[in-house]
Amino acid sequence: MTVYNLLLLLILVLGLLLCEYKKSKRNTIVFLVLSSLAMTAVAFLRADTVGIDYKQYETYFYQVHDGGWKFLISSANGYRIEPGYSLLNYVVSLFTRDVHIFMLVVAVVVVTLTAVLLYRVSPIPWIGMFVFVSFGFYGNSLSFLRQCIAISIFLFSIEFIKKRQFVPYLLIVLLAVTFHKSIIVMIPFYFIARLPVNWKFLLSYSGIAALITGLSWPIFNLITKYVYKVYATQQGLYYMMGRDWQTAAIPVITAAVILILTRFILRRDERNSVLINLSFFSALLYLMTLQHFLYQRFGMMFLTTVILTIPELFASIGVQSVEAEAVPQTVNRKAIRNRAERKRAIAERRQFKMQVNTRKYIYSYALATLVFVGYLYHVWILLANRINLVPYLTFWE
Repeated sequence: MTVYNLLLLLILVLGLLLCEYKKSKRNTIVFLVLSSLAMTAVAFLRADTVGIDYKQYETYFYQVHDGGWKFLISSANGYRIEPGYSLLNYVVSLFTRDVHIFMLVVAVVVVTLTAVLLYRVSPIPWIGMFVFVSFGFYGNSLSFLRQCIAISIFLFSIEFIKKRQFVPYLLIVLLAVTFHKSIIVMIPFYFIARLPVNWKFLLSYSGIAALITGLSWPIFNLITKYVYKVYATQQGLYYMMGRDWQTAAIPVITAAVILILTRFILRRDERNSVLINLSFFSALLYLMTLQHFLYQRFGMMFLTTVILTIPELFASIGVQSVEAEAVPQTVNRKAIRNRAERKRAIAERRQFKMQVNTRKYIYSYALATLVFVGYLYHVWILLANRINLVPYLTFWE
């Protein structure tokens, strides 16, 4: 656990020093570069025991290297339906047979895409990166290679939902599908995610989720009988097992906080309703995970969007939100000759300073809460060790 704790601590310290204490675009870039290098190094140096799916992808890489292009287009290629991932393996295999180099390339792809996304669209990139690690998304990338690459690509499409541009959204989603086919479920969410956030909408989808949960076994039996027969096996039944309540706790709490503070988030940008909806869907899917683990694989796609939503939330309650609503009045007593106007201007300026100080306190306490909860979630994920992240060993060990 030490390596992961040090990584999270590094991100926290760099974020506070470079992005909170000394805010600037240059410092943000420095933070993203340093944190990305640290995460890439941890991913590259890990042994094949770190990440439950590591050996599966290691075997596939060797198959691609030894079989070449013919293997890629043959029926023996288990990922032929996901050509993006197959081609990534093939291109790397042209230069090396060392699987550690391939894992390095995957880490560079996932971490770099995340860093670029946060720099481009996030109001507070360092908070997004802290969430990326503490909420387990970075840890997932050490095991679920295909899905994490696909999610890191998909996240770029969210801006096109906000801009109501379906064609670029569709193209990005289809690109992500070439790495993991499950991302295809995101196509209809272009239309759903833009719906207004209100209680009628939330109750309607909660009802649909409850209905699906109630009919899950008949649906599963029907699908595995005629379509995905391979899932009518022990592995398929494993996916139908339920998780404990701790699995859903943080996703549900996060979505609840976001819904409670919806007014502030939408005041900052009405288009943030897209992010709020995605957070709500993640909570529903994680609640459904209590019945069937299968839903978590889909819930993870929605939950990862909190690396964008939580920074938006902090920006909406921070000092910037006050500055956007009211411009501070610099009082020049000589310029204001009317005594009443001078008093009013001074009172407005005093009120503005009070609002700024209040938002600073709120922001600081909220940030402390995020760090505390994020660290607890981070530790719980490592202690549960469901995807074999612990113990962390290097490949030379």
